Amino acid sequence: MRRVIGFLVLAVILIGIAFGIGALPGEIGATVGSWTIQAPLPLVVVAAVILFLVLYFLLRLLALLLGAPGRFGRSRHERQLRQGDRAVTRAFAAIAAADPRAARREAQRARRLLPNAPMALLVSAEAARLAGKPDESEADYRALSEQPDAAFLGLRGLLRQALDARDWTLAADVARRAELAHPGAAWLRSERARLALRTGSWAEALALAGPEAPRAVMATAAAEAAGDPIQALRLAKDAFAADPKLAPAALAYARRLRAAREARKAENVIEKAWAAQPHPDLAAFYLDPVTDPLERVREAERLAGFNRNHGESNFLQAQVCLAAKLTGEARRYAQAALAAGLDQRRLWVLKADIEEADAAAGGGEGATFAAHEALRRSQTARPDPRWRCSTCGAEPGEWHAACPSCGTVGRMEWTDRTAPASGVAANGAANGTITLLPGAVT
Repeated sequence: MRRVIGFLVLAVILIGIAFGIGALPGEIGATVGSWTIQAPLPLVVVAAVILFLVLYFLLRLLALLLGAPGRFGRSRHERQLRQGDRAVTRAFAAIAAADPRAARREAQRARRLLPNAPMALLVSAEAARLAGKPDESEADYRALSEQPDAAFLGLRGLLRQALDARDWTLAADVARRAELAHPGAAWLRSERARLALRTGSWAEALALAGPEAPRAVMATAAAEAAGDPIQALRLAKDAFAADPKLAPAALAYARRLRAAREARKAENVIEKAWAAQPHPDLAAFYLDPVTDPLERVREAERLAGFNRNHGESNFLQAQVCLAAKLTGEARRYAQAALAAGLDQRRLWVLKADIEEADAAAGGGEGATFAAHEALRRSQTARPDPRWRCSTCGAEPGEWHAACPSCGTVGRMEWTDRTAPASGVAANGAANGTITLLPGAVT
C-alpha cells in the first residue's frame, strides 16, 4: 500500500513538473551561418534534460567497461579468500581430529589459496608436524616467525620443536626471542627459567626465578660460573646474604674476597657462617693459610669460639690438637664432640688415632686397647656426613646446585642420615625434566 501511494505521489509530481514546463512562455532561437533555429522554451528544456540523461548513461557505461577487469579481480580475490578461510578451518579440524592426511591436504590447499597468510603458514606447519615431517614444519614456522604480527606463533612452534629435540641451547635462544616478540607471558618466563637451568645459565635462571626459589643456591652457582670477578663477587655476596647457613655460599664469597686481597673480610664471612652452621669445608678454608701446628690450634680455637657447643667445633679442635701432638687436649675435645651428639664414624676413627699416638708416645697397653675399642665402635657408629639429595637420595660426593641424578635444584643437604631413593626424581631425570624446589619453575 505504501508503495502504491508513493508511486502515485511521484506521478503527480512528475505530471506537475511537465505541466509547469509546458506552461513556460517564450521561444529560444539560434543562428549558425545561414541557419536560424527557433524552438519553444518547453521543448528546449525537455531536449536539454534528455541530452543530459543520455550523456550521463554513456559515461556510466564507459566507466563500467573500464572498471570491469578490476571488479573481476576483486571478486576473484574475495572468492579465493573465502575458499582459503574454509580450507584453514577444515585443516584445523583435521589436526584436532589427529587426521594427518586430511590436515596436509587442506593445509596445502590453504597455502595455495593464501600463500603468505599467517594462518595458512601456521596450519601448514602444524599439519607437517602431525604427519611427522619436522623439516617442513620448521620451514613453515621460520617463515611465520619472520612476519611481524605473527612472529610469536612461529617462535612458539620452533620452541616446541627444539624442546622435542632436546636442543636446550636452541630452545633457550628461541624462548628469549619469543619473549621479545610477546613480553609478559608467564608460561614463557617459566620455560626460560627451566631452560636456563638446563643450559647452566645460572645468572639468567636467578633473574627469572620466582620469589620462593632457592636463591642462595642459584646465586652460588651463578657466582661459580661467572667469568667477571666483580659480577662473581656480587653474586656470591647475595648468596651468602640470602642463606648464611649454606656453606658453599659462604665459601664462594670468602674465596672471592681473599682473591681480592680482603683476607680479614673473608675470615669474617667464615666466622659468621660457622656461627650459623659449622661445616668442615669452612674450617679447611679458614685454616688453609696457617701452616704452623700450634698456630693452627690457636686459629681453630678462635673459629670454634663462634659456635662453642657445636660438635663440629670440638671435632675441629680435636683434629688440630692431634696434628700438634697435643693428645691430651685432643682426647678432651673428642670426648666433648661425642657428648655434643657427634657419634659418627670419623669421630671414632679420630679417637683411635689419638690413642695410637698416645700409645706411640709411651701410653702403654691401655692406649692400644682404647684405640682398638675406638675402631670397633667406628663400625657401628653413624656414617660420616656427606652431601645427599633429599629428593632422590643420591650422594654425588660434593655439593651441586642441581642434583646430578634427578636434576632437582636446591635439595643438596649436608647430613649423616640415609634414605632410599624415592624413584620419583630419578624418573624425572630420565624424562629430561628439571625441578626447582621450592620455587616457581618446574
